Amino acid sequence: MAVNIVVCVKQTPAPAEARLDEATKTLVREGVPVVISSIDRRALLEGLRLRDEVGGTVTVLTMGPPQAESALRDCLALGADKAVHLTDPALAGSDTLATARALALALGKLNPDLIVCGKFSIDSETGQIPGEVAELMDIPQITCVRQIKPTEGSDTLWMERETDEGFEQYLVNLPAIISVTELIITSRRPTEEEQEAAKDKPLEAWTIGDIGGSADQFGEAGSPTSVSELRSAEMERSGEIISGDDPQKAAKRLTAYLMDNGLFRPNQRQAQPKSRRSAPASSDPHCTVMVVAEMMAGHLRPVTHELLGAAQDMADKLGGSVAAILLGGPDVAEQSTALGAYGADTVYLAADDSLNSYDTLRYTEAVVLVINEHQPQVVLFASTTNGRDLAPRVAARLQLGLTGDCVDIEIDDDGQIAMIKPAFGGNIVSPIYSRTVPVMATVRPGMLAAREPDAGVRPEVVQIEVSSDVQSGAQLLKAVVESDLGATRLDDADVVVCVGQGIGSVEGIPVVRELADALDGALAGSLRVATREWLPPQLQLGLTGKTVAPRFYVTVAISGAPNHLVGARKSEHIIAINNDPEAPIFKSANFGIIGDWAEVVPALTSAIQAARVGIGA
Repeated sequence: MAVNIVVCVKQTPAPAEARLDEATKTLVREGVPVVISSIDRRALLEGLRLRDEVGGTVTVLTMGPPQAESALRDCLALGADKAVHLTDPALAGSDTLATARALALALGKLNPDLIVCGKFSIDSETGQIPGEVAELMDIPQITCVRQIKPTEGSDTLWMERETDEGFEQYLVNLPAIISVTELIITSRRPTEEEQEAAKDKPLEAWTIGDIGGSADQFGEAGSPTSVSELRSAEMERSGEIISGDDPQKAAKRLTAYLMDNGLFRPNQRQAQPKSRRSAPASSDPHCTVMVVAEMMAGHLRPVTHELLGAAQDMADKLGGSVAAILLGGPDVAEQSTALGAYGADTVYLAADDSLNSYDTLRYTEAVVLVINEHQPQVVLFASTTNGRDLAPRVAARLQLGLTGDCVDIEIDDDGQIAMIKPAFGGNIVSPIYSRTVPVMATVRPGMLAAREPDAGVRPEVVQIEVSSDVQSGAQLLKAVVESDLGATRLDDADVVVCVGQGIGSVEGIPVVRELADALDGALAGSLRVATREWLPPQLQLGLTGKTVAPRFYVTVAISGAPNHLVGARKSEHIIAINNDPEAPIFKSANFGIIGDWAEVVPALTSAIQAARVGIGA
């Protein structure tokens, strides 16, 4: 089977060099190097690998200003057969939906069998383009793909998709669009010889006239969301940093710090949460705040509780009510009570065998049905693997603005809603406003506070009839839940211990795991640890991984780059153990030990175990 592959890439400022001009509240671009988004580079390399295995062509497509041509030249040097540069002044200022419109038109002209994207770009981190393009082109989508294999048929591919609790395997009908994870293939850069050879490869420049578009579809005019400003969000904490030359002494000091701040005691951060709001006797039906509930291991994920807490805060200000959409197999109906306890006044329930396993198109159909019928003012999704897959498709079908990976929500006195999202590894955040209703967003787990549940509240349950005619275009072959991963614990762990590549080898993992066990904590790892397969990718924290907000975030041999710390910036206490006194992590730590992790960690484990015996924990 020969496959016509198009890889979408984006050229972005290097995240480590991103700086905010405090006077103008804009990004400083002069002198800042630009690069191909790192995951897009891997998407290209995977497309080239597949082409070389089955035959066909690889075209690389980018949308951007004239200087983006350099990114395409690099892609041609890596092995792409040709390149298309979609560039037009009318495209400037496009948000994700306006960008998806332009890309969909260009892709329609290229007529690919397979479109490959990175999971998300390193600047805006939205991950919305693949799903929105898929909807606009009416083709199947598979996100977070970590493995691709050809099949005997000429119109299907076998794919394995990473999930938050394991993996899924699919047989996918072509044409289709996919996004790939950062671990799908080893990255590389072109050699000088390859760069020279690429100079003769075709590179076409297209305008919106070439793709059949009109100016009002793109740019600021065609964008349903807008950015009001940029805010610096650099994370600095003036903590206590001590020497680890005497590991036992340092471990005792850190143990005392942890115990003084409530280790093994009820979490003081949630000691007095707000009570669940009383169901309003009357409310404005046009001010409903709706939450799309998410399940894991047969229960509501903690992030759903958090979204319901935020929804109640919003409803209090807007004068509306709180609703939840609950989708799943027949057994999911019993979760309606829990949704009511955590804040839902109304639950829109679709409990059907066809929804027993997550399916993008079937879930999209159900969510769109509820939104169209009940016209909420706000719809919130969890920024999880499935939430990031579902929300863009829903937004594109309804032609709505969507803000991805939010970390906060603000409402001003006039009722204007701003979704606060980070970019460039969390160094910068910006309020995003929507010109369309409902306002839609995905929100990172651990960013918002749940309210105290009230088990006495019974929500109104409205049954939703789902269509049986929806064809997904992707056949689920196998879904595996890896219960021993420990990924589910990261959602609401009081302590998270995160290990970096500085431990040197996989042999160090059991030593760090013993510390996590002593702390009753969850174990996680950095990107490099996941890349080396020392820990599963579902345990990776940071820009391209999960986010957490524990009371204690303990880092072991982690340097502390911004793209890692974005995954833990809402931790109450950050603890750093590193032998490099210049490591950036110490600027973000409440308590740090400068010392050899291999000596400090076992000493700390022993000290924690002794402290537990002392208090009978």
